[in-house]
Amino acid sequence: MNKLCFLILLFLSYQLYAENITDAWHCTAEDEAHKQWTSSSNYERAAVNKAFEQCKKESQFPESCKTSHNDCDYVVNGYSTKPMWQCKAMDQMAKIWPSNFYAQRDDAAIAAKAYCQQRSSFPDTCYINLITCKNVNEQDK
Repeated sequence: MNKLCFLILLFLSYQLYAENITDAWHCTAEDEAHKQWTSSSNYERAAVNKAFEQCKKESQFPESCKTSHNDCDYVVNGYSTKPMWQCKAMDQMAKIWPSNFYAQRDDAAIAAKAYCQQRSSFPDTCYINLITCKNVNEQDK
């Protein structure tokens, strides 16, 4: 009886521990209908493979399933570690035009300048300085 109680207690402890694990890879697979499957694992390759397998099993278009390491995100304590770059463009009136968030700094810079050129009263004066770009997921040093 003591062994059974010990095993039950051990199992319940493991379940509570497993539910509290917050560091994990989250990877997504997608088919041609843009339906997505997301899987999680402590290991990136396992999460990629699980998402891909789910897509192959459940998709109406299994031959179109695709995923890659770019479709993965490592989450630590509930926070994404994927780069999220935002840049700011300025015009001659010193008005600031921020970009949306992008995985690549250069994409954020191009977007900020384009946003400025679309909205500014002085679109020809829009410029970007890469020093204004910030990865919002990077810890301040």
